[in-house]
Amino acid sequence: MKVKLDYPIPLIYPIPITLVGSLVEGTPNYTCIGDTGLMGINPPLIFVSSHANHHTNKGIMENLTFSINIPATNLLSKTDYCGSVSGSEVNKSALFSNFFGELKTAPMIEECPVNIELSLVKEFSIEHRQIFVGEVAATHIDRDILVEVDGLKKIPSLPQLDPIIYALDNHYYRIGEQIGTGYTEGKKSISLPQNA
Repeated sequence: MKVKLDYPIPLIYPIPITLVGSLVEGTPNYTCIGDTGLMGINPPLIFVSSHANHHTNKGIMENLTFSINIPATNLLSKTDYCGSVSGSEVNKSALFSNFFGELKTAPMIEECPVNIELSLVKEFSIEHRQIFVGEVAATHIDRDILVEVDGLKKIPSLPQLDPIIYALDNHYYRIGEQIGTGYTEGKKSISLPQNA
């Protein structure tokens, strides 16, 4: 039996915690955002939904570029701090080693195992949220977790990346065990009759 909650809540899991970076008046700034998602692989598009008063938003609009940095669990304290203070009051770039890639105006964090540079392709607002859609210009991965198979660079497994996951119970979590492989598990055990 289902029970309806007393209020509507977007109960979608998991929520990836990211550090969104932009260059605000020449200074790198980062904010902790969980409202981030994949919009497609070809072209490679990612969206970020940010509160309209976030300092980082100014830099995105100023340069039309931004970064998404995926912190590992060892960066939990610094990541949480970035979501607790404003870059208009504190220089959060001092928490990290900053670097720039192809776009030159999207600051990234050396300590994060994955960094993604994005060019802004669309911006719009819904109530108090400013939504940024970016096309991936480049993706950077720490060399020590990079997997190579037959000379080709492969994406590391989630446990290797060790990302911070947030839940709407206001707690952070770590990724668990692998339980299957995409687009193969159903074919192993389910067989439906073909449509005529």
